[in-house]
Amino acid sequence: MPDRTEAQLARLQAVMTELLERRLSGSLDQVEAALARWRAGDIGAFEAHAAVLEHAARAERLAARMARVGFDTAGSLLRDAFDDGLIDRAEFCELMGCAPEDVPPSPPLDAGGRGGELPAKRAVVEELLAEGAVLVHVDASAPGVRVPERFAGDAKLVLRFGYNLSPPVPDLEVDDAGLRGTLTFGGVPHRCELPWPAVYAVVSDVDSRGLVWPDDVPDDVLGDLAGRADDGDGGDDGARGDGAPAGGAASRPRKGAHLRLVK
Repeated sequence: MPDRTEAQLARLQAVMTELLERRLSGSLDQVEAALARWRAGDIGAFEAHAAVLEHAARAERLAARMARVGFDTAGSLLRDAFDDGLIDRAEFCELMGCAPEDVPPSPPLDAGGRGGELPAKRAVVEELLAEGAVLVHVDASAPGVRVPERFAGDAKLVLRFGYNLSPPVPDLEVDDAGLRGTLTFGGVPHRCELPWPAVYAVVSDVDSRGLVWPDDVPDDVLGDLAGRADDGDGGDDGARGDGAPAGGAASRPRKGAHLRLVK
């Protein structure tokens, strides 16, 4: 590939900035549409929240692509810019030294997300666990769930898992069947088993990143959120479990949108 001039490098950066702005704007438009449907009562809070998380995932993928941009790696992004009308054929050929048709476009930003199916729960949990503790939202009434008896049947249970907690979770396991480990509740250890079908949301305790699987949210949870939205009630009637702050704490959600961990 021929040497590039400073002017061409500057133009490449300008095109990438414009493409980034356009992609982010399009993603935010999807969030706005989801929020409008939520306000209209057409979808629940979890579906709206999932749209926000999907935007964050798209933005992260886009940032990762942009971080590697150079003339040796910008071909697909410049093809995207050409397809979006940000540059014409002549400028593409000048910058890349080939025709637009010779370069494949970038994969969709939703690849691995709602463009097809949401990411597998195991993959999400493993990624978040590698960074720190994870809050797992589970329907304890679902088949195969093992938790302390006082929490059995709670569709809004939140449990905290991690590799470096105190007290520790020495037998933490994540596989294709689900998530398992011995958590501590009020100083008492209890072996917990969460099959993936019972898990409907996970959130990082480090930076609040996470994902909701709307199809798996229990009807009771969706109905409760819808009822609270209709009532406009923002109070807190959450019954508190007695899990340790760094162990297997359990909670019920506040009225509103956010499930929280009980300390």
